[in-house]
Amino acid sequence: MTNPHTLAALAAMLTLAAAATAQPDVLKGPTVPVETIHTLGDTSMNGHFTPVEGRPELAAFALLTHDPDLLNAGRDLGNKRIFDLTIYLVDEIDTVKAITDAMTSGNETHAQFLLANLRTKHDPDLARDPLSDDLRALLPKDQRAEFDRIIDDYWTRWTHATLADSGNEINNANLKRTENLLNNQLFQADIGAAYDGSLKRYKVFLDAIYTAITPTDDQHTQIREMVIEHIKATRLKATAEQREALMRNIYRMLDTDRQEKLFLFMTNIAISRGG
Repeated sequence: MTNPHTLAALAAMLTLAAAATAQPDVLKGPTVPVETIHTLGDTSMNGHFTPVEGRPELAAFALLTHDPDLLNAGRDLGNKRIFDLTIYLVDEIDTVKAITDAMTSGNETHAQFLLANLRTKHDPDLARDPLSDDLRALLPKDQRAEFDRIIDDYWTRWTHATLADSGNEINNANLKRTENLLNNQLFQADIGAAYDGSLKRYKVFLDAIYTAITPTDDQHTQIREMVIEHIKATRLKATAEQREALMRNIYRMLDTDRQEKLFLFMTNIAISRGG
């Protein structure tokens, strides 16, 4: 016959074991749903939102996959967008000229108006996430819904926080307007990247020539127009012969004193590159 004291001891042990099993594991930490793990941007305690750098679609894509091949394919799509915008800027070089003129003269409002027109002409639908469709197609089917959720969540938090910071009423009309303003900023950042990777070198070169030869106002305008026509004709793929032709045309247009200055300028460049 089993000792009653033994039965009591076993019952007590089972009770303690059950109680221990029911207790949460404090070392494990709270359970974090996937929705919390997969978020973009940072919201501070006071509600301030810090957006990601670059396009949200690319950030969401990188958040979901660690496959090197897929990540490279995503980067290629991002680079293709910048390249397409580069060619677009060449085709719209007269508008780019007008934008730089407006910025130089301090007319920021007109510059922003022209930039908004550039976006409308390039993307009539004003797509919020222009890379989403191509990026989504790269992902496995079971990740595509989560990709969309991450981006939607990002835009919801970003627009709400931005609107709250502005002090305006949070309603659908204001949220939509805020979303479009933020998307304009993203487009302008893409345009800036396209400009820096292509047309900016022409501006740097022009500024160097202006500094070297101190042209008259008329000569300044003529040189700039020659370079713009050169960009239109060569579409950023100028041959050595085309570049030489441009410099010869600029040289012939100048007076003797400035021809000498231009010659010295080009000679110094050739020497520095040769050394």
